[in-house]
Amino acid sequence: MNRLGFLILSILSGSGAVDRKSAMTVREIAEAEDFGYKDNTVYKKVTEFEAAGYVAAGYKDGKAKTFYITDAGRCALDQS
Repeated sequence: MNRLGFLILSILSGSGAVDRKSAMTVREIAEAEDFGYKDNTVYKKVTEFEAAGYVAAGYKDGKAKTFYITDAGRCALDQS
């Protein structure tokens, strides 16, 4: 896991994005902390984590997909 991955999981966990209802959009994740990454870069990492099972898709917010941290993501965050 790299710095961006750690930050994304930390933001999701710290913001309470732990289920489909409380999930966050990529823009919300990117704006939660000023870490200098563009939305597209954050989206690529989030979809990589979705494939790995660290995050899952929540309910859509308009047209935007939302994501939340899974139990596997919390374990990976704790091990970092």
